[in-house]
Amino acid sequence: MTEILTRPETTGRPTIPILNADEVTSTSSAALSEARKRLAAIEAVPLDRVTVANVLDAWDMAAVVIEDAFGPISLLNSVHTEKSVRDSADIALIEESNFITELFQNEALFERVRRVSVTTSAEKQLQKDLLESFEDSGVSLPRAKRERFKEISERLTELSQEFARNIRENTTQLTLTPQECAGLPQTWLDRVERDADGNYVVGFDYPDYVPFMANAHDELARKRCYIGYTNRGTPRNLAVLDDIVTLRREIAGLYEVPSYAHYVTKRHMVENPAKVLAFLDEVRNVVTEAEIADLEQLSAVKAKIKGIPASDAKINRWDMLYYRERLREERFAIDQEALRTYFPTKPCIEWMLDISQRLYGVRFERAEVPVWHEDVIYLDVIDAHGGKRIGGIYLDLYPRDGKYKHAAAWPVRGVSRKQKRQAISALVTNFDRQGLTHDELETLLHEFGHVLHGVLSNTEYNQHSGTSVERDFVEAPSQMFEEWASRLESLSLLREHCPGCPPIDASLVGRLTAAAKFGAGIDYGRQLLYASFDMSLSGDTPGRSLEVWDAMESATPMGYVDGTAFPGTFEHIASGYAAGYYGYMWAKVIALDLVSVFGTDLMNSAIGRRLRDTILSRGSEEPARELVEKFLGRPVSSAAFFARIRGA
Repeated sequence: MTEILTRPETTGRPTIPILNADEVTSTSSAALSEARKRLAAIEAVPLDRVTVANVLDAWDMAAVVIEDAFGPISLLNSVHTEKSVRDSADIALIEESNFITELFQNEALFERVRRVSVTTSAEKQLQKDLLESFEDSGVSLPRAKRERFKEISERLTELSQEFARNIRENTTQLTLTPQECAGLPQTWLDRVERDADGNYVVGFDYPDYVPFMANAHDELARKRCYIGYTNRGTPRNLAVLDDIVTLRREIAGLYEVPSYAHYVTKRHMVENPAKVLAFLDEVRNVVTEAEIADLEQLSAVKAKIKGIPASDAKINRWDMLYYRERLREERFAIDQEALRTYFPTKPCIEWMLDISQRLYGVRFERAEVPVWHEDVIYLDVIDAHGGKRIGGIYLDLYPRDGKYKHAAAWPVRGVSRKQKRQAISALVTNFDRQGLTHDELETLLHEFGHVLHGVLSNTEYNQHSGTSVERDFVEAPSQMFEEWASRLESLSLLREHCPGCPPIDASLVGRLTAAAKFGAGIDYGRQLLYASFDMSLSGDTPGRSLEVWDAMESATPMGYVDGTAFPGTFEHIASGYAAGYYGYMWAKVIALDLVSVFGTDLMNSAIGRRLRDTILSRGSEEPARELVEKFLGRPVSSAAFFARIRGA
């Protein structure tokens, strides 16, 4: 049995500072001041004396100053228990964004980066990346357009922060009678808060919402909960998103390109919007038939349960999870809530660390460091082959008020060989403390895949570290790691961390796999809708977000639900995934192809180590396509992806 060891504090371990509101402000101010000094020194380098050392290396050191301050501030902005800290972090992150725009509009710095004579591949890639950042920030635009770009960038940062804050700090709750909660497992009923009248009071965190939608017999109660969930961004976020879209469209105009998607995708693997739309059309041709077939099967389940003709058993949005669970129970003998006994949360964390250790040649050792909440765990990451600490991980696993509501990984600190710098990543989730469903187990591995991409990075320059890769590749390593939640060779190891848990055998894994495959048409149909909506808002004639969503969702088999406002909750496209949400499916193509190299043994440590060395350790030192093709030994194939959509 592999255990997380605890070892005493040692000198030199990089950790996340736990700042109060005033310290957030002072840290931000000091970092920006120091970075400006360092960049001024680069700006002062005579043009005939420009070198890698006094420009690129010096730039990397200035970038580290910024990251040391704003990596932690970005995380604390979403997880700190005090609202005053989160509010101060909002302001600091806006100041950072404004600084970055100002930095990449500096013509003197641009000229010095351009003139560097580079020799190594890492130097060439850093120079290329920096020059593209200058171009994308308007350095070559006429002065008036450059100033307008800066104004837009500053306002977009403010709006993105507001969008996220409106979701994170929405405290709306629903009051549900015991009758409306019929069908919920006893563990849920015992855990959820009750009011003086004995009614259940629930919010929209995953441990409350998902079990309710999957198990509550009362259809009207599910509908009420569904509508509340899709409106949790509040009406204000619709206006915020519309303003964001308008400003992005203006950026396209400044660059004289047809759309914001043209401005963005030129830096992605896909290269241009036409390829995105062609990819989405290819997905649509496959997924539409699969989605309709899935819904027909759910309609048959609904008809049987309610004793009505199948023609009258339409599957509504608030029905989908409920009848999907009933089908899983009947056809595959899979009860997601019952699976929590197979996947208790703490042993699953131990198991996740164990399989990561075996695959990638590392060890995780617990150490005591300052944290922002008593639930948070810190782990050193040790290279098993040399015994050297290479980074650190923070795990913040359970829901609480004011915390980020979903699951995500924060690349708080990137590696740099030049500066002998170690990486820090943080995993933030909102799981049930007692146990996970199989879907949640996949989510856990997905986000930890991002964490591993960060801490296993070993790049020359900080700015190439970890997940700083093309946006439409960044999800591939994490989507790949999801597959370890559905194979016997990995799941069988869970028993080592939970001897008293029910055994996971080939029969259970087969049923889990079959149950997971059912509904792929529905799942990818939804992903297709999200990606298409994103591309529409990033296109040459974007409309008002809710009107566009209404029209697009209405055209899907389940249709649009009156009174819902999903765009106000779509945080991905209010921030960094604009004109990039297609990347989840694009990256899934790559992920499933990467998995194919392991064949029938996902625990093959030789292949795991090769994956670490070829892809994970390289960050963005080379284009993603080149790294992937080196690992595969061939171009990427989409065969496994389309087979997955068809449920094969």
